[in-house]
Amino acid sequence: MPVNPQFSITLPRLQEAVAMSRAIAEGKVLPIDMPPAAMGPITPVAHVENRILSTPEGLVPIRIYAPRQGVALPLVMFFHGGGFVSGDVNTHDEITRQLAIAADCVVVSVSYRLAPAHPFPAALHDCLAAIDWAVSHAAEIGADATRLAVAGDSAGGNLAAVTAQYLRDNNGAKLSAQLLIYPGTDPAGRREGAPRGSMAETGEGFYISQEMMDFNHASYIAGADACSPYISPLRAQSLANLPPALVLTAEYDLLRDQGHAYAKCLAEAGVLVELVNYEGAIHGFLSFPVPMGKEAIENCGAWLRQQLS
Repeated sequence: MPVNPQFSITLPRLQEAVAMSRAIAEGKVLPIDMPPAAMGPITPVAHVENRILSTPEGLVPIRIYAPRQGVALPLVMFFHGGGFVSGDVNTHDEITRQLAIAADCVVVSVSYRLAPAHPFPAALHDCLAAIDWAVSHAAEIGADATRLAVAGDSAGGNLAAVTAQYLRDNNGAKLSAQLLIYPGTDPAGRREGAPRGSMAETGEGFYISQEMMDFNHASYIAGADACSPYISPLRAQSLANLPPALVLTAEYDLLRDQGHAYAKCLAEAGVLVELVNYEGAIHGFLSFPVPMGKEAIENCGAWLRQQLS
């Protein structure tokens, strides 16, 4: 089906945002703080709190969302998208507000360090440090660490998948679920030949371009091994013993096939997985003030409630 008309007005603005993100990453302009309501109204949440975590590698800003207080709610760690080079708790403030309410969970959103100033594994280390802190301080923030999930969109979906693997491999905190929203699961694959599948079909004109993604990945990977499962989680030797997963993809998205491939491999490894592809949608659509984005967040919330109940 064609691109949903819901996105016809949004696409030109997104192209401008992509150009600005690259300019910021290349150091050509200074970052500009965007108000949370730049693309729509702010969803009220019972309690929102900013904190800055002190880790061995530096400071990590987080934002905590609690839809209600007085009872210990499940805990969801959220990692924002932005191609590893842009984004923070402000750019994803609305999606995390809506997710906290839809899932009836405490959501901790993490502003991890960004490439190219901080390439791999800086972002991963910040996400892991935030998980450790949230688990240790669960009672303080009104959360139940025995009901723990990771979630993220795009680059954040990559980090959610990677942290799930890392925690499994290193006897870390036990996860009950992983929510992967149009995740990038194989940055290494883009370096192995001409684009194909969704990468070729939607490489231009649908928000994220191949050129922009190549720049983002090169900035993030730098001199590391792109085939490491902590960069390309699809490359893991085994996906067994990972938590149940919901993988959301969009029809007009370069990363669509990577999401489908990861869901398939999870299922083959015996992991309970649900794959939902939104026809007519483009990359990033959960962050847009459109009905399809709101519907997807509600579905994510319902799935998390089920997994974390």
